[in-house]
Amino acid sequence: MSEVLLLAMPNVLHWTLVFTPSSLEHLAERDITEDDVTDTVFGSFGPPFVRKFGRGHELRWSVIAPLEGGALLSCVLRQAVPRDVSTEGAFAIPATGMPEEPRVLKASMRLCVSARLASADEVHNGQEEK
Repeated sequence: MSEVLLLAMPNVLHWTLVFTPSSLEHLAERDITEDDVTDTVFGSFGPPFVRKFGRGHELRWSVIAPLEGGALLSCVLRQAVPRDVSTEGAFAIPATGMPEEPRVLKASMRLCVSARLASADEVHNGQEEK
């Protein structure tokens, strides 16, 4: 994702996504990639819908947005903790889209704890069927 594109997307979340080997394994079990999560959270193919819920260490964010083909992906994220950024093989993707090694824990870092694609019967495009 280029910086020029980000300027054209005013609703983009300015988080840094952290991925660990175990979070990638969890996503892969559902045929979801880190690119899918990144596209959803940063609104690459449509503005994300974000809802915050929980409190304290149970605080979570639900993010729903379309992927390139129009399918909706929902992700549940939590604030990253020190063990996330210190895990061997962990990497971070900021809103600029350039992967980097997570050196220092920042308040803007989020880890995807769950993700799933919406099934066809869950998607309503706003048009009546004829």
